[in-house]
Amino acid sequence: MTAVLSTLEQPGSSSQATSYVQIGGAMLNWMKVATIKAAPVFGAVVDSFDSSSALTLAGVERVVALDDAVAVVADSYWNAKKGLDAVDIRWAQHENSSIDQAAIFEQFESAIDAALASDEIEPEINVGDANAALAQASSILDVTYRTPYLAHACMEPMNATASVVGDTCEIWVGSQNPLGAKHAVAEALGIPAENIIIHNYLMGGGFGRRSFYDTIVQAAKISQQAGSPIKLVWSREEDMQHDFYRPAFSSRFQAQIDSKGQPVAWRNLFVNKGEPHEAPHIPYAIPNVWIGSVEKPMPIPTGPWRSVDHSQHAFFTESMIDELAYAAKQDPLQFRRALLQDKPRHLAIINRLEEMSNWQQALPDGHGRGIAIHECFGSIVGQVADVSVQDGKVRVHRVTCVADPGFAMSPDGYRAQMESGILYGMTAALSGSIDIEGGAVKQSNFHDYRSVRMDTSPVIEVDIFNSGAPTGGAGEPGTPPIAPAITNAIYAAIGVRVRELPIAKQGFDVA
Repeated sequence: MTAVLSTLEQPGSSSQATSYVQIGGAMLNWMKVATIKAAPVFGAVVDSFDSSSALTLAGVERVVALDDAVAVVADSYWNAKKGLDAVDIRWAQHENSSIDQAAIFEQFESAIDAALASDEIEPEINVGDANAALAQASSILDVTYRTPYLAHACMEPMNATASVVGDTCEIWVGSQNPLGAKHAVAEALGIPAENIIIHNYLMGGGFGRRSFYDTIVQAAKISQQAGSPIKLVWSREEDMQHDFYRPAFSSRFQAQIDSKGQPVAWRNLFVNKGEPHEAPHIPYAIPNVWIGSVEKPMPIPTGPWRSVDHSQHAFFTESMIDELAYAAKQDPLQFRRALLQDKPRHLAIINRLEEMSNWQQALPDGHGRGIAIHECFGSIVGQVADVSVQDGKVRVHRVTCVADPGFAMSPDGYRAQMESGILYGMTAALSGSIDIEGGAVKQSNFHDYRSVRMDTSPVIEVDIFNSGAPTGGAGEPGTPPIAPAITNAIYAAIGVRVRELPIAKQGFDVA
């Protein structure tokens, strides 16, 4: 049995174009549109609701209750939204309502302190004896970095179309995991997986968000209850406040340099080990390295975000190596070069970056260049950011990027991915932050979750270095280096070290 979506004139109307689902050649039902509101506090459920006012509004046909959300079904999105605004919803109290962002970081860092004091953590990397080296050091650099939760902020808010008829279901959606969605819907509806058809389409942005099935399952449940095909469209506010966010992190470093300016020891302990396991690893030749993690879970839904944990750890490690360079009174590029002598691919990128970025060229007061290099998904990407800081306003003027994917089979496509990864990472670095207040997300739309736009985008120059190594990725590796490149440039410009993102929350204007 095959279904197709069509658009024709509704019977009895001379002009109104309406979508319907056609199954087996017969028009089953006119498709309805739904929108939804979930409990603001994570983990909470619906206590009660009054839909009487909503059902009096034009176009509103039904109010559907799910465990943790209420949806309104109508003849258009606008009428569904007006109806949802008119529903009086009471949410059950939940213990998560006591959670806020400051307390989350406090708990992260208390867990790190306790783990360091206990000395019972099994490290992931343990080369030499960093603990002994640090214990004998006359002075060490001891700093903590933070990154916030981040939304995916896809241009297309979450949506899905579903038609449930008896024990069959068809879904029209753009999904990063359609097979997983198929089984999730089967479990939610209690029907066999072989009776579910997923029609997968192009996505208006994914970045990891559309690997989850929440919207798809909601659409199927609403269709099942409403008895008609349903196009579920989330509002931007719902999209922002019910994401699966990039995890917040705290990461503490303790490091030592000797009298000759050479790094001797590197110890790094962070919260909540994620994926992939190599994200916090460093390429630098430091004789004593200890890297480990401690678990401190939070009831905030999290998931993959472009480059996964590499975007946080690149900021941490490339900021810390920059701090060591300045502590050693050495040029940050030259400092990295000296520690990468046994890494020919990294060295090639450093050398090309020095040339392309005009690294040695003097800059005016209030301007700085920052460098970062990071390897992920088989590609090595280095970036230099040219930044100015004038009267507290940060502006990124130029980004030079050198990438080694092994071999770029589509150079234009690879450059485009580097450019988009840089811009996506710039939003995270400059202004991106999801803050938790009372167990709920504070941000709601692009006015308080600002993105880089055309008027603040820098000039981006990308050079591809085909080293002949096994072919690596393109979509993710461009994102991790940009945040540390920018914050390292801020330090070069005005001597202020940014250890917590976003930059906008550290007293800078990034508009």
